[in-house]
Amino acid sequence: MEYKDVIRSVGYNQHEILYNIIKMHNGGKPFDCDPTYSIGNFYGSFNITNSNGETVKIEIPQPKYKFDVNPQVEGVDKIEPLGQLPLEDNSIESICIDLPFVISCGPSMKTPDYDENGNRVKNNMISRRFACYYPVAELVKSYKHWIEEAYRVLKEDGILCFKCQNTITGSKFLASPYYSRLIAESIGFDTLDEFILLAKHRLVSGKINEQQHARSFHSFFLVFKKSLKKKITYFDFMSDEEIDEVLYGLKKYNVNRKRRKDL
Repeated sequence: MEYKDVIRSVGYNQHEILYNIIKMHNGGKPFDCDPTYSIGNFYGSFNITNSNGETVKIEIPQPKYKFDVNPQVEGVDKIEPLGQLPLEDNSIESICIDLPFVISCGPSMKTPDYDENGNRVKNNMISRRFACYYPVAELVKSYKHWIEEAYRVLKEDGILCFKCQNTITGSKFLASPYYSRLIAESIGFDTLDEFILLAKHRLVSGKINEQQHARSFHSFFLVFKKSLKKKITYFDFMSDEEIDEVLYGLKKYNVNRKRRKDL
């Protein structure tokens, strides 16, 4: 393989990343299912610029099963936010999920993008552009549910492509990708690969006067496999007692203070 042909873990084009995931991890076949289809921006024909500066046309085919909690185009079936997909257990080979990442609420969510003078309204620009959760518990509950639902419907050796990104809420850093990986591995997925989508520009919240965290200019495409055949067993070097200590620590320091006192 020549260097120019190497599939890289970072890129500025999500379609190129999706194309490479399909090519490398899904046998070149389309994803079977997308339960977060929206208007289908992931799918279609796209022109990308390869590492040699050449323009290349790629095709990301439509998934067979298209669902969304708020269908916006024809051919997409409605599902409930924490519902079950109308698919049998162990029935598909691949699924692609792109859940919201923003935490927000309040009347500013309903304000227009521009005021009567044509000036851009800065309140909750990011939240109004994307669907969102509130409070944080709704995000972590939803992520856990859909990762578990993906595991249910996937066949053995099936692939889950899961897009996610870190976010800031209430001046706290919410590490959604790491939480997602923890949940996925706890139910039997193996982390197969990780792609990082870089951004050259990002929206900036008008509510921030003093920056407390680095503005995120990247998101993740995590690739999980429903198989343990090649899994690295991270805990093998530990005794059972040491493993119990790690698991107890994860439990104790990821619940609120009131619950923590009872542990």
